[in-house]
Amino acid sequence: MKRKKIIATLGPTSLNKKVIQKMDQSGVDIFRINLSHTNLDDFEELVLKVQNWTTKPICPDSEGSQLRTGNFQRGIDFVKVVEHDSIELVGCNVEIRDGQIPLSIDSPYQLLQVGDILEIDFEAVIVQVTSLKKEYINARILSGGIIGKNKGIKVDRLLDLPSFTKKDIEIFKISNRLGLSTMFLSFCSGAEDIIKLRKLFKNDIDIISKIESEKGLRNLVEICHESDGILVDRGDLSRDIPLEKIAFAQSIIIEKSKSLNVPVYIATNLMENMIENSQPTRAEINDIVSTLEKEADGLVLAAETAIGAYPVECVRLMKSIIQEFHNGPLNKSLDYLFLIPSNNLITPHGGELVQQYYKGTDDYSFNDYYCLVVDEKIESDVIQIANGTYSPVNRFMNSEEVNSVLNENCLLNKVAWTLPIILQVDKELATQMPKNGEIALRSQRTGKIFAVLNIECIQQINNTKNDWIQKWFETNSADHPGVYQFINSGDYIISGKPFLIINNSNSVKVAYDMTPHQTRKIFYQKNWHNIIGFHTRNVPHRAHEYIQKKALEQINADAIFISPVTGIKKKGDFNTDIIIRCYEELIRKKVYGDYDVLLGSFNTYSRYSGPREAVFSAICRKNFGCNYFIVGRDHTGVGNYYKSNASQNIFESLDLGIKILSFDNACYFEEKAEILFSPDNNGTSEKIKSISGTKIREFLQKGVAIPGYLARNEVIDILQEYYKKGVNDIFHEKCIKK
Repeated sequence: MKRKKIIATLGPTSLNKKVIQKMDQSGVDIFRINLSHTNLDDFEELVLKVQNWTTKPICPDSEGSQLRTGNFQRGIDFVKVVEHDSIELVGCNVEIRDGQIPLSIDSPYQLLQVGDILEIDFEAVIVQVTSLKKEYINARILSGGIIGKNKGIKVDRLLDLPSFTKKDIEIFKISNRLGLSTMFLSFCSGAEDIIKLRKLFKNDIDIISKIESEKGLRNLVEICHESDGILVDRGDLSRDIPLEKIAFAQSIIIEKSKSLNVPVYIATNLMENMIENSQPTRAEINDIVSTLEKEADGLVLAAETAIGAYPVECVRLMKSIIQEFHNGPLNKSLDYLFLIPSNNLITPHGGELVQQYYKGTDDYSFNDYYCLVVDEKIESDVIQIANGTYSPVNRFMNSEEVNSVLNENCLLNKVAWTLPIILQVDKELATQMPKNGEIALRSQRTGKIFAVLNIECIQQINNTKNDWIQKWFETNSADHPGVYQFINSGDYIISGKPFLIINNSNSVKVAYDMTPHQTRKIFYQKNWHNIIGFHTRNVPHRAHEYIQKKALEQINADAIFISPVTGIKKKGDFNTDIIIRCYEELIRKKVYGDYDVLLGSFNTYSRYSGPREAVFSAICRKNFGCNYFIVGRDHTGVGNYYKSNASQNIFESLDLGIKILSFDNACYFEEKAEILFSPDNNGTSEKIKSISGTKIREFLQKGVAIPGYLARNEVIDILQEYYKKGVNDIFHEKCIKK
């Protein structure tokens, strides 16, 4: 199916770099400049400015052959008129007096006739011409109201107006010089208008002719033969066609244009509600879908993106509706209807979010099951596999899958993956349990059954001489904490799919933890598209804050998803609750400015796997819905086992779908009294000081005041408050050996 285009009109609320770039990224195909609301003197500068912000086509929309009100005296935007009074209409070439209504043409007395009925601005005001003078026209007011400047006027007979206004001609000259290649031709009345316009340009141009008058509709076939596209302006067309018949006129134009192989676009009132509100109405969505079903090639956002309060959101919702239109006919199931639209978010790794749940009740339901007690690490892996955080991994791996991961950096289905996800047990357990089928998993932490594991196979491994160790950890040393954990966790691995038990008292729920399904729903509801993932085990310090802000600015992001790691930690790590509280305080104080933040912890543990673990962390944030991920130097490093830039370099050889934002170390430069990136300095210079959670911990343990260059006062105050209560309140005491 041919992709539907989105044409967005620029105006006061969208004419800035950040908004235009977000609209571009969100799916705009063409940026439209409405010349009826653009000063001639501003046009060239406006085009050049926008061209610096986007590579998408910038297309002028001419004023065209239409009678309009002109500009009133300086400082006056409208005139109120009363029914049964009389007014004077004057041309744009005379000096305007109080109370007179200017028109957009010279010498209107040569165009209008006594008895003409004029409907101004969609019947807001109706007048009848009563007499013609050389200087002005007298008219009586049949229906009173407000007459604004630059408002369209419909006359109750066909007028012979020029194809282009004087301003149009000048704009065409500038467009010709700037090399603009697409023009919207307003109030196109026949093939001759299009031919005239082409002759004004030295190069070939695409002309999208707007059908918005009776003349244009009656001459549709000849207009199609000369045009590169047709735009149905339902607003201005409703001056000539009763509102009740606009939908039928639209259908006729689409049908005829498509029969002549001419693309057709639809404009006006598509998301009018979003001029002031953050969502369209259901009727508007139905209108859009109905228009797409009639095979329109694209849709035009006008006031919604020009003067509306939500220009970016309009584009994103339009893109989402178009994507659902493409997907909908292929997915007729009820389940599809309940899925969160994900087209505006990054696709889960491997294409689909794993969801594995067992709808059990209570422990007694598993009386006949073999029950395996698992530690906090395995409990965490079960939760994250079942919730889809490790997608597309849906099981504890067997030896063949581990070999593929360590040798090829991919799963057996060739999806990029770098970290083995295994369930190790000792020989005693391996010989006791069933070799296949379902077993219950009981949490060592809570004593409750929380999941079911469908065993596929149990395999013996030589975990002391296994060649996995070198490939996994880049060392065989038992002093390496990851190696130590591996060789002391059992020489058998169980492969199989875990299913998390839900809807019972054993359900695993932790405050601030979020599943990928939950975060994606929040991102969807907030209409975020560009979300940065940030992995941390530390309280927020100045270097992390600096990097986070740089990342937000660099990609003009919608938000950052800060996900502190929970689960087992090593002795001396900051406790999770203090990390959460510090970040909450920064968010409350609006440290991130106009950028949005979502704080959601991630129940996992360190595998001490260096670069492989950095990739794993990025994939997990991709599954949460982040399309960017921050990787610093020495990310997930362990001692001196990995080069400082190894965790950044590994991404160069992998296609993950998520974009990596690599940053150097951020240090405090004392002479400049500011934080800057320093790729080769780790704070060894007296005048360049390193910033880290370790440094903060050292100052706390020495009982010395934490310097302001390490953390904000809000963070320091919280840390000192906790430290006064006791070391166990601020630092983690449970220890993974080594």
